[in-house]
Amino acid sequence: MPQPLEYAVSRATTPGPRRRARLVAAVALAAALLVPAVPFTAGADEALEQELTTTTTQTLTVNWATWLPSYISEYTPGSSDECLAGKDNCATKTVKEMTKRLDALTATCDHNAVFSLAYTRITQGYTWIRDTVDANGVPHYEDKAWLNYVVETFARAYLWAFDEWSSRGTEAPLAWQIAFDAAATSRITGTGDLLLGINAHINRDLPFVMAAAGLVRPDGMSGKPDYDKVNELLLRLTKPLTAELSARLDPSMANGDGSLADPASYQLIVGWRERAWRNAEDLVRARSDDERELVAQRIEKDAAAEAALLLASNSYAPPLTTTKPRDNHCAAHNADPPPQNYPFALK
Repeated sequence: MPQPLEYAVSRATTPGPRRRARLVAAVALAAALLVPAVPFTAGADEALEQELTTTTTQTLTVNWATWLPSYISEYTPGSSDECLAGKDNCATKTVKEMTKRLDALTATCDHNAVFSLAYTRITQGYTWIRDTVDANGVPHYEDKAWLNYVVETFARAYLWAFDEWSSRGTEAPLAWQIAFDAAATSRITGTGDLLLGINAHINRDLPFVMAAAGLVRPDGMSGKPDYDKVNELLLRLTKPLTAELSARLDPSMANGDGSLADPASYQLIVGWRERAWRNAEDLVRARSDDERELVAQRIEKDAAAEAALLLASNSYAPPLTTTKPRDNHCAAHNADPPPQNYPFALK
């Protein structure tokens, strides 16, 4: 079997001349994939919601422990395990672990630091926004415990994949192998490193995490409103995060076409998150293990194919473009403080 990078290159297409054009095309493709074959009506939406409620109840009899990846366990509100029960302290401890790992990566200007920095800040942002209320005293999220579980399990998926890859294990998903290998070999831009990580985490990991969480919360309500509210957090963090990434790690990631702050990039991520929810629906609604396995294989394949496209369209083209300016900049600025304030205090 070919190695991940060789596999990616063999599947990739020739990159276009401008990064923004590529991103807009990717957004259009994602939108096309998300359009149902038959238009949904209000009645159809209600029917789907009812089916998911029924199916989610039925999946309580499925032995998820034997099917889900080994690092994922089901959401169990009454569990003595604070992470499975969705307690606040679990995510707080995970942020500390992520920060420790991030510090080690940035100190050596490891290209894997790009996604690590972005993901750490997003998780820190979640631990801040989950405790906020609006002017009427209404909590930001309807079911904080459920979302705590989602955020913690989602983080564990990334940490597990990185540890598996670092130890030269064979279980890391292909989309993650492509992302980590590209960073380790310094063959892709900072924006490419970021998008490869986001792709692997959303398009590959997120459907499995959401299937384990249950798309319908224990109170019988859909988790989709809270899930979609995470998009608001991502939007609020794009500017300070882009500023920090470009100031500390790679100046080419500054505001402009193709940057994280580019509306096209944000819409691409939102589209990926919507597709992940749809894929989670397919996992939950599968009527047998064989059917569920087919869905899982499709998720793996699609995430790897997306990674191949991102690799091709964001790779350096020596001698015209190389990693040297980025690495020199990082060596001088990796310990700099963020140039813009986040809406929360960094600890």
